[in-house]
Amino acid sequence: MITNSNIRLKGGEQLDVQAFFYDTYAGFTSFASKYIQDIAICEDIVQDVFLAFYEKPRSFENLFQVKSFFYTSIRNHCLDHLKHQKVKEKYKNYQLKEEVEVDYFFSEIIRVEAFNMVYEQVNKLPEAMKQVLLLSLKDYSNSEIAEKLNIALSTVRTQKARAYKILRKKVDNLLLLFTSWFKGK
Repeated sequence: MITNSNIRLKGGEQLDVQAFFYDTYAGFTSFASKYIQDIAICEDIVQDVFLAFYEKPRSFENLFQVKSFFYTSIRNHCLDHLKHQKVKEKYKNYQLKEEVEVDYFFSEIIRVEAFNMVYEQVNKLPEAMKQVLLLSLKDYSNSEIAEKLNIALSTVRTQKARAYKILRKKVDNLLLLFTSWFKGK
């Protein structure tokens, strides 16, 4: 609690700081809330201004100058707080953007590497299977593939089934590799 809370103003008036605090605290907090929505922050700002006022005595002509000091100080503290919040928000947005870019970067690397690994496995397939599968991946129907390669429709189906079976085993191994890599991150 404040002891010896009287301050003599130049005009001869006495200001009881403790009584002034109790009389004006709610109003000053309300004033601060016009700048900042969080009432707890407003209360902290008003308390900080009162503390600064009490710890560093200033010379005031009258009560109006004291109140002017408080309104100006509270406004400035609120604006400083808002500026600081903007800086923090900018930094937070920058970090989020960086995280998104890094995540995108790594996801693209993974996508391209996975594609390359699958394509590498497709190229290792026997030639007939590879041709059937590549045409299938280009959205050719089974009958179009059979006609283009001059093979039976049942052969197309068999070659696709065998190719998918071989690739599924290889891709499962790739998924295990990627899963273990993500767990290691």
